Amino acid sequence: MVKLNGSTVAIFMVIAMSIGAVTFRVTTAPERIRMRLDSAKASCLKAGGEWVKIDREESCLSAEDRKKS
Repeated sequence: MVKLNGSTVAIFMVIAMSIGAVTFRVTTAPERIRMRLDSAKASCLKAGGEWVKIDREESCLSAEDRKKS
């Protein structure tokens, strides 16, 4: 039988917490990405730009860039 001392338990706790944190980050990634894009879109529109989607990429076309085109 393996005797668990304090440092071994601490290592297992760190590993378990790391796995939990990674799982949380991976499962919430789509929501965080969508929130970031929504924020960028709102900022773009407030600044007078146009939110465009080309293929799968979404980006801001600024008012100056629209005048050049």
